[in-house]
Amino acid sequence: MDNKKIASIFEEMADIFDIQGDSVFKINAYRKAGLVISNFPYDLRDVVAKDPKQLENIPGVGKGLKDKIIELVNTGKCEEHDQLRKIIPKGLLELLEVRGIGPKKVKAFYLHLKVQSINDLKEACEKHKVRNLPGMGEKTENEILKAISEHAYFSTKRHMISEAMQEAKQIISYMEKCDDVKRIEYAGSLRRRQETIGDIDILVTVKNPKKSSDIVMTYFNSYREILTILSKGDTKSSVVLQSGIQVDLRVIADESFGAAMHYFTGSKDHNIKMRDLAKKKGLKISEYGVFQGEKLISGGKEEDVFKSVGLPYIIPELRNNIGEIEYGLKNKKFPDFIELKDMRGDLHSHTVYSDGKASILEMAQAFIAKGYEYFAVTDHSSVMAIVKGMSTNDIHRQWKEIDEVEKKLKGKIKILKGCEVDILKDGSLDFSDDVLKQLDIVVISAHTYGTLPFDEQTERLITAIENPYAKILGHPTGRLINKRAPMEFNMERVIEACVQNHVAIEINSSPSRLDLPDKFIKIAKEKGAKFVINTDSHTTQQPDLMEYGIFNARRGWLTKEDVLNTKGLGKFDTYF
Repeated sequence: MDNKKIASIFEEMADIFDIQGDSVFKINAYRKAGLVISNFPYDLRDVVAKDPKQLENIPGVGKGLKDKIIELVNTGKCEEHDQLRKIIPKGLLELLEVRGIGPKKVKAFYLHLKVQSINDLKEACEKHKVRNLPGMGEKTENEILKAISEHAYFSTKRHMISEAMQEAKQIISYMEKCDDVKRIEYAGSLRRRQETIGDIDILVTVKNPKKSSDIVMTYFNSYREILTILSKGDTKSSVVLQSGIQVDLRVIADESFGAAMHYFTGSKDHNIKMRDLAKKKGLKISEYGVFQGEKLISGGKEEDVFKSVGLPYIIPELRNNIGEIEYGLKNKKFPDFIELKDMRGDLHSHTVYSDGKASILEMAQAFIAKGYEYFAVTDHSSVMAIVKGMSTNDIHRQWKEIDEVEKKLKGKIKILKGCEVDILKDGSLDFSDDVLKQLDIVVISAHTYGTLPFDEQTERLITAIENPYAKILGHPTGRLINKRAPMEFNMERVIEACVQNHVAIEINSSPSRLDLPDKFIKIAKEKGAKFVINTDSHTTQQPDLMEYGIFNARRGWLTKEDVLNTKGLGKFDTYF
């Protein structure tokens, strides 16, 4: 059982404890453990195998939770969790997915109305039974019906970062046309560049605080992409867009804008740590600013919030309380993390020779437009027949066309001859060494047999990495965000094999992949791995996706020196 599954079980146990009315301490302990484990960079299975006592060194994991982790890793289940699920109807947990309904309300619905599912709750509202419960009423009842209707429509949970980014940019572009808007930026998990986004937080300052706020809110609530207005106030409005993404807009005072950006960017754990630092210095940090007693001492600029507690500026991508604060206090400066402008080429792209939608020439022109010095054509190998994988004859035909296109382009870009070669079940590659040794770039990827047992999958990948012609391990976990779980294997051993065999690890920029995930990037960097950031482009528009791979790399603490394709021709490939 992997970290994500263990975390979800602890989170579910916390919900059940909350419904049952257990102590706040117990509930929070399980919630914190779930959050910490979901972000923990090392596989708990490996920790248990090596030294179970080390589990107690994980923040928020004491002896009791340590024993449950060991039980989950060794047996795939937790007896207490199983017993808890038998105590309450399954449908009660599903009620928590409905907007505005927490454990306390679930408990009230169950005790007073015998509600055991979303359908039961809908029926109770329609029969006007909910309004008679303590602390509720007709308005609450109508809001619940509305939320149930939305839940049926938007039951697809979190959204990919690319979807949220597009929506945020469009809203900001729209709001900038409002004369009363002075400054506007997005915050939240989108600004931290998380893989998936729950909702979008947008902060705005206005030109005349006494008159402009209402004008700005009215303008915002007139946005044509709004499906539902959840709330409208003087300084905050919440809406749901046609895409299903919730957007919260807040009006912030100029003197508090930096503090608000810090607070609403999060993460929660990062903010808690910052507030603890402030307390030690006799200060208080909130979304309104940094205070010494009642006196506001800073808050207009985000950099000043960090400075007030003795920290250098911490980029949003790092703000997850995973060591960034300790590093800043100790070193007083962070490295210059990789930026989009550092990229010199892309080493993974597809054309009409397999499942791409553009010719070699069209793809070359797209990469020239990005200012790149080189790119690699890496169409699929023959085993991927479902996407027109290439035969040996196809490869030779493609090489000839690459030479012709390069002549036509007269040195504007170097086109590297490559292939995305499938890793077969036994770890061998889908082309003979005679073909592989002639290629400039060999991206090895696992597209099939993703459900092999843990140890077998590990050995399969290591065998492929040890092929002398392998150069890049493509989208290492094989996951598709919100669609397909990652393969299960010993990530540390695979990373070590890449380092030993001088195989670069890909950070695939496709928003549906973002693979390697950031928590493993940091581990791989510490082990001495080198990386390439690629777009896996299949169209002439997809080279634009490079920024999402950069986001992932920055969350993994990478600098340009860690990434091979920040180097020019004749330099990046010396690693191989």
